[in-house]
Amino acid sequence: MFINPGTQTNTMREYRADVIETLHDVATTIQSKETITGVCERTVSAATGLLDFNLCTVLIREDDWLVPYATSDDAPPDGSRRMQIDEGLAGKTYQTGTSHVVSEITPSDETKPAKDIYQSGISVPIGEHGVFQAVDTTTDAFDDRDIELAELLVSHTATALDQLAHERELKRQNERLDRFTSAVSHDLRNPLNVASGRLELASEECESPHLDAVADAHERMEHLIEDLLVFARMGTDCIEYTTVALPAFVDDRWDELATPGATLHVESTQTVRADRDRLRQLVDNLLKNALDHGGSDVTVTVGELDDGFYVEDDGPGIPESDRADVFEPGFTSTTEGTGFGLNIVKQVADVHDWGVTLTTGATGGARFEIHDVELPVSGQE
Repeated sequence: MFINPGTQTNTMREYRADVIETLHDVATTIQSKETITGVCERTVSAATGLLDFNLCTVLIREDDWLVPYATSDDAPPDGSRRMQIDEGLAGKTYQTGTSHVVSEITPSDETKPAKDIYQSGISVPIGEHGVFQAVDTTTDAFDDRDIELAELLVSHTATALDQLAHERELKRQNERLDRFTSAVSHDLRNPLNVASGRLELASEECESPHLDAVADAHERMEHLIEDLLVFARMGTDCIEYTTVALPAFVDDRWDELATPGATLHVESTQTVRADRDRLRQLVDNLLKNALDHGGSDVTVTVGELDDGFYVEDDGPGIPESDRADVFEPGFTSTTEGTGFGLNIVKQVADVHDWGVTLTTGATGGARFEIHDVELPVSGQE
């Protein structure tokens, strides 16, 4: 169903090339639509305006049905109807994912057209979303070239619908995360605060080693809540890159976290490009890991790599049998750990497109290497 350009200078091949080029331009407008209906209406508009498919429709799957979302203006009011996903040519197209040309529609075939006046047609799948169909009131109105152009058009439709589906799923995930973080920060913290207050009153009235154990449990619960909130929120906020002087940054974090007897050596003069808050989470969790597992007199070294930096301790190290699991959420080798610290390290690395590897340090301790870090030229902002 090609339009004759009406000039002797334009060959059919040149015209087809022009249509293909225009369809690529149309892709931008299709993918700019913010609703499924908008995408379908723009697809039908392009099919009628560029391909001369004056009787066409887009059907989108809803549960077990293919439902018309957009139909061309020239089609009769009842020129398209909803069909079950295994019904007629639309159902066959959707089920097989294969395009079809019907040169002549007959009462005995499996096409099941919406109107008896339809004599020929094409049916093209739109990925997992639905089907595009065009019909004509004459026989032999379509050929393989029409299929080719229709497939090109609906490939852009499928991309737009994929993006909308991804955005809907992301929105649902964020809503679930919001509910989760609300429950953690309020529904868990509020009774914990009440329990801590009661514990403080009880400690003033009597002395018991059991109260110390309760206080330790409360502190562990608070750490777990903090790690859960960081874990849940990771990746939902935008990255804001800034230039960070690593030596001073690590020194500041150590001052807040270090325990008596522990030692820090910073053997780096690097400046890195990173989101400061997330870098703090990564450095804090690596330092905490060394302090928790390296012993009371642990020495922690932060040094340079060609493409990043490392954090190494002189503690007992991490057995090779555990190294594949240490970055998994909930994994911990102690009763005091929350099991989220090293997973948060991995998530911070991922959102920066960094790599993180665990190996053995020079004295047998744990060594975490952060690779693919952007290292600006000294003095560059």
